[in-house]
Amino acid sequence: MKELTNGFQLLMDREKKVITFESLKRNAALLGLEGMNDDEIVCMLREGDLDGDGALDEMEFCTLMFRLSPALMNNL
Repeated sequence: MKELTNGFQLLMDREKKVITFESLKRNAALLGLEGMNDDEIVCMLREGDLDGDGALDEMEFCTLMFRLSPALMNNL
């Protein structure tokens, strides 16, 4: 869980305290995702955005990561 929290901290917008399109695009290379185009970034945000605000809070980010990487559950 600590790794997910650290990942969220790396990707989030420092002022808004959520992951926005801009913050994800700016920091995608930190996760090895530098090849993502704008449409892929938007799709990733939409997939994880449970409350429809256009951004990912920490809970939404963790939920998305668990859905995309079920093996993370084995490490808890």
